[in-house]
This record gives sequence, C-alpha cells and structure tokens, in this order.
Amino acid sequence: MLHSTNIVAICIATYMRPLLLKNCLHSLTEIIVPEKYTPIIIVVDNDILRSGESEFNTIKTHFNFKSYYYVESKRGVSSVRNCLLEKATLQNANLIAFIDDDELAHKNWLINILKGFEKYQCNIIAGPVIPTSQTTAPNSFKKDSKKPKGSVPRNIPAGNVLFTDDLFIKNKLRFDNYFNFIGCEDFDFFDRAIKNGMTSVWIDDAIVFETITPERKKLGYVLYRHLTGGINVVMRYRRHHSLISAWLRYVPKILSKFVSAIFSFLIGVIFIKKNNFKKAIIRIANGIGYLFGLTNIIIERYKY
Repeated sequence: MLHSTNIVAICIATYMRPLLLKNCLHSLTEIIVPEKYTPIIIVVDNDILRSGESEFNTIKTHFNFKSYYYVESKRGVSSVRNCLLEKATLQNANLIAFIDDDELAHKNWLINILKGFEKYQCNIIAGPVIPTSQTTAPNSFKKDSKKPKGSVPRNIPAGNVLFTDDLFIKNKLRFDNYFNFIGCEDFDFFDRAIKNGMTSVWIDDAIVFETITPERKKLGYVLYRHLTGGINVVMRYRRHHSLISAWLRYVPKILSKFVSAIFSFLIGVIFIKKNNFKKAIIRIANGIGYLFGLTNIIIERYKY
C-alpha cells in the first residue's frame, strides 16, 4: 500500500475554537516526520467568518511542510470531514490522518502511527486520545493497557486515526450527513469501511492529547455528554435498522440504566459515598438519551 511518493494529509476540522486550533497546530510544528513521507496540513473551518484563519496564518510559518486553510460553508461535522477528504484528494494524498482541533499531538505521534501502518499494512490505524489540562503536549503519559498494540479496535473515532485513500477513492465512502449535528459520523464511517473489507489495527504509542478545559470538568457538561451520547448511539443504530428493532434493543438497556442508577444511589446513601450519586445521575442521563433517540428528541451535540 506504500507508494513511491507518500503524501500524508494531516486533516483538522474546526469551528469557532481559534485558541484550541492554535494549540493543536503548534503541537504539529514539533512532530517528527519519518523519511519516505511528505506531510501536509489541511484545515477546514466551518465558520464562514473564518475565525480560525488568523491563528492558522500565525502558525503556518513554523511548518517545514505545506499547509492549507479552507472554509466549508455547509454546516455540519460530516460536511467538514468530507471537505477534508476532497481537499486531500486534490493534493494527491494517499494517506489521511485525522486529529481534532481540541487535541495536541505528541512529537512521536506521526512517526509511530506510520510505523504501525508499515508493520501491519492495515487500511485504518487508530491510536489513543489521552485527556490533559495542559495547553502543550505532555512528554510523559500512561498507556491504556487494556488495548495492546496490534489489537483490533472497536468504534473507531476520528480524533486519532490514519487511513488509506482506498476508503474514499476505491470504496467511495463519505461521512454520512445524517450525523452532521449529532455525532457518531466517524464511528459510522469506519464501521462501513470495515464492512467493505477494510482492515484496522490499534497502535498504543501513537498518542494525541485531548484538551480538557475547566468547563468540561463540570457535572453539567458531563451529564450533557452522556445524554447526547445516548442519543447518538440509538440514532446510529436506527440509521441501519428499523424503529421496532431499535425499541426492542434499547428499552431493556434503558431499564437496566435506571435500575443500576437506583442501586448506585442506595449504595451511596448507605455507605455515604458521594461518587455513587454522580454515577447514578450519569446513568440516568445516558438512559434518557437512549429514550430521546427512540422518540426523535434530538439535541445537537456539534454546533457546526
């Protein structure tokens, strides 16, 4: 799958998060680039007011490779990701690496993910996203021992992934606009790729870090993520199955969430464990998300 010229398009979707984008781009100025590969940076901004352009122009002078900034006027995360694929194709990129605008690349991220690609010769190479409160990529981190290198990942997100152009050139896959505002477009995209015969592998040392701002640590945000996460899971299932099938699948899960929440709450009361109260509320939020997904109550997760 290696070409005589291997162009790696590092693709970033962004929307009205210029400071996070700046930190992400800055981390990419420090990555180690292996021989045989030519990286390029492609940023697609979903803000027609071009809120990310100034920060992009400031950082791009520090890259030792080409970088491009575009605007996608059609709103939605799937629309932006499809635009990234289109722009990568125009630059003749045969490898695509996705990293989110709120993430920071470890300096060895690119070289390690490409080593994994060369070793396993898979179409999709996924790596871990480690939370951090820092604004620059930490030098030290703890690996996820539950996912050893070489294992096959489930539910591949687009926050840290490398894939070949076979997915969108040969198989003509695109991110589904059905998921434009609710998320799961990445899980759906890579799931369809695997069903089309594409192969995947997990590389545990290809590290990126997700910036956890103070707002994201608040309970309200945590509950919002679990609520919308529940909606997304059900809507993803409904995209490819009947509504009746969805009800039969998720009603027992909803009941299980509520029962476990009650049990967790009682444990918290009896043994005075405050963390159990939080767990109970989170499970209720997730269960309500499932119910919302079954009844078409949609909360936009991505304000693209």
